[in-house]
Amino acid sequence: MSLRSDALTADDRVLRGTRWSLRFSHRTAGVCGILAGALLVLLVAALMIGEYLVTPAALVETLLGRPPERLDEFFVLGRRLPRSLVAIVVGASLGVAGAVFQSLTRNPLASPDVIGISSGASVGAVVVMLVLGGSLPQAAIGAVVGAVVIAGVILLLTARTGLHGVQLILTGVALSAIAMAVVDYVLTQVFVASATTAQTWLVGSLQGRGWSDLVPALLALLLILPLLIAAAPDARMMALGDSVSTALGVRTVRARWILLAAATLLVAVAVATAGPISFVALIAPHLARRLAGASSFLASGLVGALLLLSSDLIAQHLFPAPIPVGVITITVGGAFFLWLLWREGARRG
Repeated sequence: MSLRSDALTADDRVLRGTRWSLRFSHRTAGVCGILAGALLVLLVAALMIGEYLVTPAALVETLLGRPPERLDEFFVLGRRLPRSLVAIVVGASLGVAGAVFQSLTRNPLASPDVIGISSGASVGAVVVMLVLGGSLPQAAIGAVVGAVVIAGVILLLTARTGLHGVQLILTGVALSAIAMAVVDYVLTQVFVASATTAQTWLVGSLQGRGWSDLVPALLALLLILPLLIAAAPDARMMALGDSVSTALGVRTVRARWILLAAATLLVAVAVATAGPISFVALIAPHLARRLAGASSFLASGLVGALLLLSSDLIAQHLFPAPIPVGVITITVGGAFFLWLLWREGARRG
């Protein structure tokens, strides 16, 4: 199979095979490479620092299966590596899902936590854990069901106007408020210890996450990401409007369903793994667009992974006692959200 590169603009290229083609830009590829390098550096730092310091030499030996000390193996392989990888996978899933929702709705304020998808997943998980007495793996199924139900309700309520505009945001805010009211009611009906544990989970936490939590989240991301990459060209054309994309040969209804289903599943698995971590899905696509100069699912995923891993390091080591990572993302994301609203208002005014 032969490949050749054709220039679309000074920055765009197309790799073509006999039955496929892939469009990319030098800037986006370069930004993704830098983000991946930064993520690797941050991962190494996460494996070394903490209450037990691991030297670079000991880290290399431990990763090669020859730990100098038992404590090196315990902290690196038993605690820090799985937790860091969970942060990367969950952050990447939220970043990609946020980019999909913003692309579908053509709304920079759209994200799973704003339009209610994350809240629906929270309801499903909490009901399974606290009402039905299910385990965390079973709560993951509840999160998927809750997210799918909320996504279906949003589709029904926005059937006339479509997945864009102020109505979508208002609908999502209303559904999110209803979902959180259900969660609050459930919390008042269970034992205090169970409610406290669930409340910590609802803030978003990576505490105690291990290899068993990583496997389902990683499998979901690896299965869904290729589907989203294949659908990315249709998503870019759909951003021009349904009439234009249809004229260009895009099956808009089919593409919208595929993108919405994939993004909803990513959010559901992320929430089931680490709780409803707020604002990562909102911030990551914006930062990725500013860095790459265009919308990119891959860049958004890498930015999301960087945001969550760095937030988790801050939550673990910057305070006298570790705090849930969701507290950091809510603080940073709330400030970013206010700035984004102010900028949008200033632009329209």
